[in-house]
Amino acid sequence: MKRCYSLKRNKEFRYVYRVGKSAGSRPMVLVYTKSRLAELKVGFSVSKKIGNSVARNRVKRRMKESFRLMIPSIKRGYHLIFIAREPVVQEDFAGIQKAMRHLLLKAELYPVEQKPL
Repeated sequence: MKRCYSLKRNKEFRYVYRVGKSAGSRPMVLVYTKSRLAELKVGFSVSKKIGNSVARNRVKRRMKESFRLMIPSIKRGYHLIFIAREPVVQEDFAGIQKAMRHLLLKAELYPVEQKPL
């Protein structure tokens, strides 16, 4: 994932937490808010409750990669924060990607897939 998509400053994270809306699922939570600019920015939060540093970094890498693959489809002009919960450790890459897609659909930031007639 390119660095231009990252929320970098603590100030940006605090703003999203304070003003944003949330959507949750079993493995993770999405907190999002409309941005002043037409850019998409994302942050990832993995607590020490998740496990040791190896497990936390593995979860972050998988979350970043699954988000990177969805970037072209996501609505622009939002700041997003994905917060990992404990069950995410047992999820494989496909499960993490499915959970992220589900949260983005819940927040209406991802296009709904049309079923063929």
